[in-house]
Amino acid sequence: MKIIRLATALLAVGAFAIGSASAQNYPRMSVRYSSNIPEVINTSRIDKYFSSEVEKRSGGAIRVQHFWANAIGGEAEMVDLVGSGAIDFGLIVTGNQFSRMPFTAVTNALPFVFNDGPKLNRLTRDIFTNNPTIKAELDALKLRPVLYRYLPDYRIYCTKPVRSLADIKNKKIRSYGTFVPVMLESIGAIPVNIPPVDMVQAMQSGAMDCTYMFNSSVSAFKIDQVAKYATDLSFGVISAHTLFTSTAKWAAWPENVRKLFEDVANDAEKFGNELIAADEAKAVDGLKTVGMEIVPFQQPADLAKMVPDMLDVWAKKMAEMGKGNEAKQLADYIRANR
Repeated sequence: MKIIRLATALLAVGAFAIGSASAQNYPRMSVRYSSNIPEVINTSRIDKYFSSEVEKRSGGAIRVQHFWANAIGGEAEMVDLVGSGAIDFGLIVTGNQFSRMPFTAVTNALPFVFNDGPKLNRLTRDIFTNNPTIKAELDALKLRPVLYRYLPDYRIYCTKPVRSLADIKNKKIRSYGTFVPVMLESIGAIPVNIPPVDMVQAMQSGAMDCTYMFNSSVSAFKIDQVAKYATDLSFGVISAHTLFTSTAKWAAWPENVRKLFEDVANDAEKFGNELIAADEAKAVDGLKTVGMEIVPFQQPADLAKMVPDMLDVWAKKMAEMGKGNEAKQLADYIRANR
């Protein structure tokens, strides 16, 4: 019995030594991780999952320091902060960087094009990895994508009920980027480009009648305090803020560190897909609980006819920039694979 106990103890010590040695293979690092959204937003749990798993799987050797809501650099600066390596990881809303990354932005910037979030993640990774124009665009900015996520069906939340196209006419609706305003104008609305953090104040002041978000974001952004009416009308899903690091930092990190980041990012994407789907599924009941009425939209087919083909709109914009052939090829690929 003593021999068995001794053998068991030696095996336990050996297993501990192997685990410790494995953890010690990772260099001691502290990385800075910038998010463009507040910590309280549900999708921030994806970022916290990433950091906690990196720390756990590295045996505590790699620590991740989060900076929420652009605390160490505004959205306009994030591309350069990440590309230069001043920030190790940064979430970038590619659609808000259209002038610098017009091809990279395609899956984030276009409403009324995509309907399946996990499939959109796969498509975004595909084109970021394999499309030569996007690869050249990212290389020029010294950016390497790390983690993908999507945002669920965008809808509108208003101070008055919206049941028809007549109700949308001349409504001032929160917008962003280059192409959401085109879509809103096509259905008779007036786009108001502002960041999410300013939505409530804009609606309180009357600068906006509606905001453009998704069900599971309503409470986090306190939209329910100013908008008492939602709609069942969907404007589609989009690729969300993508996590990037710099190409130079990525190349400088040891191979096992890069593999750790890749493995954790893949798992974080799966975690995010499940999180977003689950939160969106229960969000409707949450809206009703806070007293928001979900108004059925009576003319979805008529509205869809009014919206131009947003991939065509994007491709024409690219043609104006002298990139028409590349844009057509990418638009055709997206149509075949979305």
